[in-house]
Amino acid sequence: MTTLRTLNFILLPVLLLGACAPGSQGDSEVPPEDSSSGLITSLTLHFTPVNGGETLSFGWTAPEGDDEAEVDSIPLPDRTDHHHHDTQAYNLEVELWNDQADPEVNVGSEVEDAAEEYQLFFTGSAVEGPATGSNAGAVIAHEYLDSDSDGLPIGLENRVDTLAWGEGLLTVTLRHLPSQDGEEVKESNLADGVAADGFEGIGGETAIQVTFEIEVE
Repeated sequence: MTTLRTLNFILLPVLLLGACAPGSQGDSEVPPEDSSSGLITSLTLHFTPVNGGETLSFGWTAPEGDDEAEVDSIPLPDRTDHHHHDTQAYNLEVELWNDQADPEVNVGSEVEDAAEEYQLFFTGSAVEGPATGSNAGAVIAHEYLDSDSDGLPIGLENRVDTLAWGEGLLTVTLRHLPSQDGEEVKESNLADGVAADGFEGIGGETAIQVTFEIEVE
């Protein structure tokens, strides 16, 4: 299995910044032959209504691995009758790929294989959930549906419920959390740490961070 060790991308909020991020802290050298093995060039969010219906997909792509990233806005329907808001529940699947590799690499599968070292976080002004805490302005609520062998959340499979009409920002962050000095970095309270202190409050490194504009309508 190829691990995520090399170039990663951070989108703040829709500007792609190329950053060389090692797979473990303090390791800044990446062999030239591995220079594309850890790239993430696309991130797609698939929203499928829990009670059945068409899957809605929205994505971020950086096919050339440079500043020309494209990001979709997310219009997310609720079950409204145009007189009042009625909550709609979605299963949310996160898909990650490296389209520069030959053959293309399903990075999401690699994250799943090494799930004890990875966690996705869902934050932003539009979100209420484990990584945000209470948020009076939230238009969606997030919860994890998957877990690793230790029972800790991964974030490739999730549930999202619409809370109210409105708009805001949804930031999806994949964090690499390898063991350091024999100590486990991935712990049960990481989302709480992000909610309290941001990503500075937890260990590990950001593999990718993408911010979407989302509107519940």
